Amino acid sequence: MTSDARPANFAEAQARTQASYDEIPYVSHAFPQTHPARLAATARLFGLEMPSLDKMRVLEIGCASGGNLIPLAAAYPEGRFLGIDLSGIQIADGRRRVEAIGLTNIELRQQDITFFADPGHRFDFILCHGVYSWVPEPVRHAILEICSKFLEFQGIAYVSFNVLPGWRPKQILRDALMAHVGKAANQRERIAKAREFMGFLAEHTPPGPYGAAVKEGVGQLQKVSDDYLAHEFLELENAPCSFHDFMYAAGQHQLAYLGESDVHMMVPENFGAEAAKALRMLGGNTLLETENYIDVLTGRTFRQTLLIPPARAAATKRNIDAERIEDLHLIADITQVPSSEPDMPYCFENRSGRQIRTRAEVVRKGYQLIAARRPATSNYRQLVADIEAADQKTLTPQERSELRGALLQGVLSGLTIVSTEAVAIGAADADRPKATTLARMDAASGRTRTVNRRHENFDLGVVAQHVLPVMDGTRTRAELLDHLKAKAAGDALHFQRNGQRVSDEADIAACAQEHLAAMLDTAWNNALIEA
Repeated sequence: MTSDARPANFAEAQARTQASYDEIPYVSHAFPQTHPARLAATARLFGLEMPSLDKMRVLEIGCASGGNLIPLAAAYPEGRFLGIDLSGIQIADGRRRVEAIGLTNIELRQQDITFFADPGHRFDFILCHGVYSWVPEPVRHAILEICSKFLEFQGIAYVSFNVLPGWRPKQILRDALMAHVGKAANQRERIAKAREFMGFLAEHTPPGPYGAAVKEGVGQLQKVSDDYLAHEFLELENAPCSFHDFMYAAGQHQLAYLGESDVHMMVPENFGAEAAKALRMLGGNTLLETENYIDVLTGRTFRQTLLIPPARAAATKRNIDAERIEDLHLIADITQVPSSEPDMPYCFENRSGRQIRTRAEVVRKGYQLIAARRPATSNYRQLVADIEAADQKTLTPQERSELRGALLQGVLSGLTIVSTEAVAIGAADADRPKATTLARMDAASGRTRTVNRRHENFDLGVVAQHVLPVMDGTRTRAELLDHLKAKAAGDALHFQRNGQRVSDEADIAACAQEHLAAMLDTAWNNALIEA
């Protein structure tokens, strides 16, 4: 972007933004929905071929301290990863983590987005989460320009943004807070004034539509962290837009729509049969207009949109063939629950309450296997092989078709998530459990959070912080127990019962055994144990 495209006060605005994020850094963590394997799987669903991820090049715009990018670099040692952010404090924190882990395939760079320099190559994935709606127009322009200029033909750009009209009710509370804190000297003062003022609004806002909107918003905001409050609601720049306007801007930069990272939000039938019929009619059976009407119907406040080159978009196949599910892997946290429909006796539900019901035995067996394999992934071919081995017979073409269709239905309804890559997990009862390298390094460096094999965040408890660094696969469970007992016998950590420190040797041993077993079980359930 050229300097003459910037308004006269642009440098001042950028300096203000940098100071804001330096003062109150955003908690930087992983965003599972941005994982390249999940983005590539969406492309596969729409009939697009995707290259292997082994040597992918990834750019993250607004990377904070690398909480999303560093785990990817650790998982793909032959890939190359570049993160840019305006905040020097956050970049410095990320560089310390990179050094502690020993990564050499990632660069975190303090840089103004509008001055992004040609790196001499293009990127397979460009990620921009939580930036577009909170920056001035020249920066939004630069984000899309970077995606257009530096995205590989077979690449995918992910850009999230606050979307209208759903975000409009939140705007009421933002306006109320900004009217009160707008002249505060710094972010900490603004946060303190906002929290104080929210109490006043909750107590004194009169009845009516306005008061109801404010009180609902206050109830939600009183529970959020300071960094979220500061950067989501109290930044001077906050520009939600409609999906139509976002795609118009993307089109101006020669970028086309692939879909959403949450594929199920693109399926009108997920909002009811009558609503689906109306949505398609209102949208004229066109993709972008139907998407816009879904926003109007649902009041969606946040989009996570995937962009590709227009020539690539021309090759997409919007009618999804169930056979495309065969080579993909399913990420699922599901359980079998009682069915409310007698003619559909088998029902499976995920943590968000989304369900799939079936009467087909092959579908029941498939989803039972998926649930049993959690937290590892499953895929169609593996399920077929396991069902046939258990039943000692070959599935008929009809049964295979039923299973494929049900797996695709699970994805399109939001019950499961697809990825192009499998996640394998070590045995739950392994005598020498091995934690992931990233988890071991993060725990050893004193961090309180790490990221698992499924690119999900995991908060490290005190026991995990002491045990994970030595879980390199060489120590038995008994040796891990001895290690934990030694830590508890000294001053490294203390066990307590009834508010009192445990000091008796036998009690320390019992507590250590109990806490180690719980920690190992939690680590396994959260995909921190390598195969």
